[in-house]
Formats: sequence, C-alpha cells, structure tokens
Amino acid sequence: MKTYLSVLLLFLMVVPHAFSQENDASRQSGASSYITFSPLSSLDIYAPRLRVGYIRRVTPHLKMGVDMGYGNKEIAFLSNHLGDSYRLWEVRPEFHYVLNPKARTLKYISAELFYIDQVNIFSNGEYQAENGEDFRYDRARYQRQKYGMHLKFGLFLNLGQKVGLNFYGGIGFRWRKSEYLDTENLESTDVFREWYSSMYDGEGRDFGPNPSLGVKFYYRL
Repeated sequence: MKTYLSVLLLFLMVVPHAFSQENDASRQSGASSYITFSPLSSLDIYAPRLRVGYIRRVTPHLKMGVDMGYGNKEIAFLSNHLGDSYRLWEVRPEFHYVLNPKARTLKYISAELFYIDQVNIFSNGEYQAENGEDFRYDRARYQRQKYGMHLKFGLFLNLGQKVGLNFYGGIGFRWRKSEYLDTENLESTDVFREWYSSMYDGEGRDFGPNPSLGVKFYYRL
C-alpha cells in the first residue's frame, strides 16, 4: 500500500508540470516506439515478477504494446510467502490513444487486457475450501488464474533524449480462480484467522473491480 501511495504522490506532482511542456523541437515524440521495464512488480510480496514490454507506433495517435512478466523464487526480493516452489507468468496487450502526438510529454488513454497464471507448492499448511470448510495438508499445489481489463490514463515523461518514465493509473475488472490441487494427507480442521488474510488462505472464484496504478522506465527507439 505504501508503494502505491508513493507512486500516486509522484504522479500528482508530475502531471501539472507535464501538461505545460510542448515545443517544436519535440514534435517527433509521437513517432516513437518504446522498450519498457516495470521495477515495482518485483516488490510484490505475494506475486513478484519481472515485467518488460514493447510499445510500437502504428499512427501518430495510435500505439500498440504488450508487457510480458515472469516470476520465480530467485527474483523474489521481499517475499517469504511463496512456499517451496513458485512460478508466475503474465501477458498484457495494450492499445494507446495519444491525445496530442506533437506534445513534448505524451498523454494517452488506453485499454489493457491481462492474463496471469501462478503456481506455488506449499508444505504443512491450511486453507479454506470454496464451501467454507477448513482443511490441513502435508503438501499441496496452489494455482491461481486471473484475467480482466483496465481503462487507463497515462503519460510518457522524458528524462533525457532517450529515457523517461511512463506513469499510469486507471480502473477495470478482474475474474480470479484459486484452487488447491494434488493435496497430500488432507484432513478437515478448525482454523482461526485474523481479520487480515492473505490471497493463499482460501480457494474459489471471484469477480470484482481491479485498480491499476504504477510507473515504468522506458527507452525510446
């Protein structure tokens, strides 16, 4: 939560400055394509991954891009919630509409689709089944699938001739399915849970709103 608040504060500080920047020397900005890198995704305590992307210019107003993400325990810098084994991959195609291709700082609206597939192996744990019953196991495979879409507003802020920051924020929806499979020595039990629970505490299906807020580094081609 602190990470997202920091990104939001920086975003609000940058936007007023960015909207005022436009000159003739930067009229080719709208013709650029980008390679992107998302550093904050590696700090997620439940689903850390590295994300890289490519955004290609189609017309002065239209750009198309895709982000690819991959995670395992070797790149989990902050998390100790990943169990014995962890693997995640994701794909995020996105369509950008640039509001003013001649602006020094490009502002855009976009539609992003996403799909995430995650697998963890846990030992000596408990979980709540979709029917509300609690279970204990010696070993189990946790699998999560999540997909949906976002509508976002963002900007490309130049920090130099070739590099900069891509700030974005928006809202959308997601559908999520979590389940425990291949359980060993499964038995019914009673589990006391505090008011806060992690994403690994239960299995089931869920549909709901999904916010999007972040920042990427980019290199302009």
